[in-house]
Amino acid sequence: MAPPPRHRPAADGGYQRGEETRAKIVEAALGLFGEKGFEGASTREIAERAGVNAPALVYYFDNKEGVYLACVEHIMGRVSAYMSGAVDAAQALLDEPAAGDAALIHAFCSIQTQIAEFLLMSGEPDSWRLFMAREQAGLGHESSFMVMKKQFSEQLRRVNAELVSRLMGLPPDDPEVVVRMLAITGQLFPFHMTCRSAGEALGWEKFDRERLNTVVRIINEQTVSLLIGMTEMRTMRMAEQAALEAQYPAAQLGQSGKPMPPGVH
Repeated sequence: MAPPPRHRPAADGGYQRGEETRAKIVEAALGLFGEKGFEGASTREIAERAGVNAPALVYYFDNKEGVYLACVEHIMGRVSAYMSGAVDAAQALLDEPAAGDAALIHAFCSIQTQIAEFLLMSGEPDSWRLFMAREQAGLGHESSFMVMKKQFSEQLRRVNAELVSRLMGLPPDDPEVVVRMLAITGQLFPFHMTCRSAGEALGWEKFDRERLNTVVRIINEQTVSLLIGMTEMRTMRMAEQAALEAQYPAAQLGQSGKPMPPGVH
């Protein structure tokens, strides 16, 4: 992976002017990368849209990859700042072995609510949605995925998986846990990535606070039902395991907890 882009103020205008110039370049690049992708956008176009000359872009970011990574870091920094409270609270709860199912479910829904707030009401420009749609589809620059993981997305995914893991009674890397976690968190994506289609289906031109509350309420109601269902599956699995252990000596149970076929030891 390429080294992180340089972050330095303009030599002739002081720190504030340098930060403003850098921010204009990132804003312009987000729009062009969202519209054309990494390969389609040129440094010349980025510089023109930002209202700076090409050497300024090279001065701050070295090259196009540096600009792209700066865009990823900018978005992930905003996401992290917005989401860190709910995620940190969930992690603190996970650190408590005695945390009950209701608290774990509430923590999961709190994270989901914060995600909805950020995606639908934070006022970020449409260029972010286009840029991140390409990233989520695997169409971004190859080095950007690791930047996203390091910045915040890996922590968010891990915490969500651990919440579901505790509710299901399975390891957090078990495919059952990961698939169910991704399916639940994916409920929000139609309202962000395909917001025009969702808005047309609902007859909504835009999201306001009342409509956001409606979406969050319905999604959280569905989420609670699904997570409660997972706790019931856990209870059934534990009861089945207890029945097997009562029926068969430990030596006759395999690693899966099920009886081994005759003749297998």
